[in-house]
Amino acid sequence: MTFEEKIKALNELAAAWYSTSQADTIHEAIFRGQGFGKFADHCKEEAEEELEEAKKCTERVVALGGKPEYGFIPQTIHDDPKALLEQWNKEFEDGGIEEMNQLAASITDDAVTRKLIEEFVEGEEEHRAWVAKHLAIIDKLGYDNYLLEMMDI
Repeated sequence: MTFEEKIKALNELAAAWYSTSQADTIHEAIFRGQGFGKFADHCKEEAEEELEEAKKCTERVVALGGKPEYGFIPQTIHDDPKALLEQWNKEFEDGGIEEMNQLAASITDDAVTRKLIEEFVEGEEEHRAWVAKHLAIIDKLGYDNYLLEMMDI
């Protein structure tokens, strides 16, 4: 992987995570306002994690001597927890984690950046497991019962 390709990939990851962090902050507000505090808490955790990942990408670009770029990727905002879970699940099925694994494998000359990407993959795998668990709970309990579980009562 060339220097330019590495900088471009890091900037693209940063833009994606800055964008999803903002979207998940909005989701947190929406779901907390609906009384689904437990689900909102997860959205907040995701937003904070994604913001940290975006910052790490930007910091790595600077450390490598590259130029950070500003970018924004439009996100769909949901007012229904199941719709958001299904969107996240679709993103996993569409290969986002596999793409990051391939990116990490292509970085053979920079152990620091490779390790950073591998850490991102770990976080995404944890999120994938959380999403799968919650979709399974919905299947078992039914959606109305799931929503009751997500409330602050």
